Amino acid sequence: MTIEETVRALAELSDIDLRLSTPGSGEDRVSRSLEGRRAALREVIPANMLAAYDDLARSGRRPAVVPLVRGSYCGGCYMRVPPQLHAFVRRGQSVCSCPRCRRMLYVARDPESTGEKGSNAQATKKSPSGNGATPTRSRRISLAKRPKNPEESKKVGRRRL
Repeated sequence: MTIEETVRALAELSDIDLRLSTPGSGEDRVSRSLEGRRAALREVIPANMLAAYDDLARSGRRPAVVPLVRGSYCGGCYMRVPPQLHAFVRRGQSVCSCPRCRRMLYVARDPESTGEKGSNAQATKKSPSGNGATPTRSRRISLAKRPKNPEESKKVGRRRL
């Protein structure tokens, strides 16, 4: 099982545990299907990750697995994670924990779920000319600050001390 699959399974397990822990979670049929899915996920997740997840769940950290939000903030405590940890989580080589709240961190691949803007979402507007090229930025020049005659511009440029 790859790290991405493990992270998805952990996030889904966390979501199921959160649904089952809420009072009045629904019908018995729904809760039985969630229990079945939970058992299947627990069999697939590696033992060391499952042990860390269970420790977090016992300590009351719900959800135990959270995404990085707005770039480099923990989705649980909303504190900024150190740059080294941020880079490590972004690479997706392992599941890391937040140094403050100890929740497991991962990078959500869907930019809408984390509130961050991806590179694909930035360049979606077409140019005014309609040819699909990126529009150039025009520089605004304030006419109010410019002197009206050339003699005043010489006076403005020289300051007496």
